[in-house]
Amino acid sequence: MPPKAKYTKQQITDVAYELVRKQGKDALSARSLAAELGTSTAPIFTAFSSIDELLCEIIARAQNLYAEYASREPDGVPKFKAAGLGYIRFAKEEPQLFKLLFMCSDDEQTHYFPAKYEYEPLVRGHVEEYGYNSERARRIYNHMSVYAHGLAVMYAQGQCIFCDEDVDRMLSELFAALTKGEKI
Repeated sequence: MPPKAKYTKQQITDVAYELVRKQGKDALSARSLAAELGTSTAPIFTAFSSIDELLCEIIARAQNLYAEYASREPDGVPKFKAAGLGYIRFAKEEPQLFKLLFMCSDDEQTHYFPAKYEYEPLVRGHVEEYGYNSERARRIYNHMSVYAHGLAVMYAQGQCIFCDEDVDRMLSELFAALTKGEKI
């Protein structure tokens, strides 16, 4: 009978998630994770076939956290704007996870706000609530998503000089400018 596993798959995932959350994706290796666990690499590869398999678990957990940020709707804030603010807030409060989900260039995790996820139709729908047809809503969404992504990247890189009130105002001003006329 094989010896009982020293760490469960969940325990390994929890430690790996916190490692990536604090230090970024590049900090995750079998050795660094083993050091965090205080063990050899054997328990890691007993639970997972590869670090990539473990990384998939971390990405799924990060996506769930992002979904929480994206779905928060502060009182009095239109849903469309709340989605942008949630995206930026996620970058500000969880910069390493934001980079993992939205700034990696070595795999399929290259889309942003939130084109890769099921939220795009939802956010587009919020713009359509203002009475725009789907083509105009898509154009407004594209402009807003690029703008929000730029602000979010600044936060994730620790370079944003704007306070929350500035960001709120800037998103409102851009939306107002985009919705005043057909051409910008």
